[in-house]
Amino acid sequence: MSRFARILALGWLALGCGGPPGAVRADVQSYFARMRSWGPVEAETERTIERIFRTQFVDEAEVRRQIADDRPRALAHLERVRAYAPRSKDVQNIHARYVSAWEGLLAGYDAIERGFSSGDYTKLARGREAMERWRVGIADVAQQLRDLMDHVGVEPSGAVES
Repeated sequence: MSRFARILALGWLALGCGGPPGAVRADVQSYFARMRSWGPVEAETERTIERIFRTQFVDEAEVRRQIADDRPRALAHLERVRAYAPRSKDVQNIHARYVSAWEGLLAGYDAIERGFSSGDYTKLARGREAMERWRVGIADVAQQLRDLMDHVGVEPSGAVES
């Protein structure tokens, strides 16, 4: 194989590994900025979940009220999140997990309401598990994004390491 062919093959191989480094860094920076803007919704949802857990599911009216207060915010957030389209494969994977966490939370809210309505406490348990998975999922997404930022040289301040 000629030297030119080897260089060309290495170039194609590098492009196949996630795109040009500058483009991936830009995508990671953009996603980090989005995640920071989404933080207030996450924080309010976390407070809602904490209030629900404090009831120990004994105060049905309070649990339903908390869910009714948070659901519109979570639905609107999920709509905004779904509208965002990362360009790099790595960020797309992180984003898919983020979307999945919110979808799971909303399914958990539905399970809790069905559990209260039917008296089927296994549905309440599934809803509680979904809220716990949301917490873990959001933390995992944040860690995965931090790891990717380290890998591509993006600082949390938004500056790119050279």
